[in-house]
Amino acid sequence: MNMKPTKHLLKNKLFFALLLFFPILGYAMTFLNPLKACTFSEMNIQITLDGEPAKGAEVIRLVKWKKEKIDNFTADEEGRVELPAMFESSTTNLLPMEFVATQLITVKYKGKEYEIWNYAKRKPEKNFELEGKPFSLKCELSKEDELHEVFSSLLVTQCTWE
Repeated sequence: MNMKPTKHLLKNKLFFALLLFFPILGYAMTFLNPLKACTFSEMNIQITLDGEPAKGAEVIRLVKWKKEKIDNFTADEEGRVELPAMFESSTTNLLPMEFVATQLITVKYKGKEYEIWNYAKRKPEKNFELEGKPFSLKCELSKEDELHEVFSSLLVTQCTWE
């Protein structure tokens, strides 16, 4: 008995393969796209200096995973800035190796530079940095850096979160 795969079966296999390996309109979640990793989760930041909003502060975000990426933002009149999540795709997500994405946020304000976030993210899931919670940070630029251990990784920051 000759058993050839039908066109319908082949189409289903092709659809399943595409679903696993390519993002759908750029919004596929990690489990639908195992190649996709969140290298930096979305952040909402309130920046102040001596208790006053740091309006117009320049915020520079650097992420280093497979390659270095840098983007810039400007704080609004209330010192607020929103950094969207960053995602990258790589076949290394399928290999048994450690995921480490270096994260750095620097603020330039009134002629000075402040490093407000320095972290090594260890898992590709969104919001992994702060135990799965969405980011809402308050950063006082005059405050001293603090060292925190979050998910077996060290975080150096001037920021607080709820």
